[in-house]
Amino acid sequence: MADNPRKSTYKFPRATPLDPDAMGFRDTDTCRDGRRDCSDTDCQRTDPGETVSAHFTFCGKPWDCSEGNPGTVASETCRSLLGEWYAVRRELEDWWTSVGSGAGWDGDGGDGGASYREAVTRGRVAESRRGGLGGGDGGVARLGYCDSAGTDGYRRLVEPDGPVS
Repeated sequence: MADNPRKSTYKFPRATPLDPDAMGFRDTDTCRDGRRDCSDTDCQRTDPGETVSAHFTFCGKPWDCSEGNPGTVASETCRSLLGEWYAVRRELEDWWTSVGSGAGWDGDGGDGGASYREAVTRGRVAESRRGGLGGGDGGVARLGYCDSAGTDGYRRLVEPDGPVS
């Protein structure tokens, strides 16, 4: 998540003790998307669906079962971004499950790559989605992957039965 819509000559994060004037760092007059006027852009409120790349530093890492910075101007964006991360994890698990059951998305029953072939593994995947930390009431949609806030509350991805290529 960017904090500034303008291209910059900064080589370090803005919160460093370096004096930007002494170092010659400055924001340019050009927006990151090439426009000359960036006054209508609030990078912390940009929908994740309209982004190309995102970083979780401001919002907190999904595997820390972050709350998404509630009470800040970016909280809605953070909740959306974190929710999308859990949705992508779910999609990967669903794909590995379908390939492992012989019903691969490409219709050929899988290619010998990563998958959840064994019934016991598919059971562990289902169990990994039963975390107690919910995501309703405007919170992060964790899809059952967290038991509590913090790294210890995260339910890790189940290792596939087949090789990861």
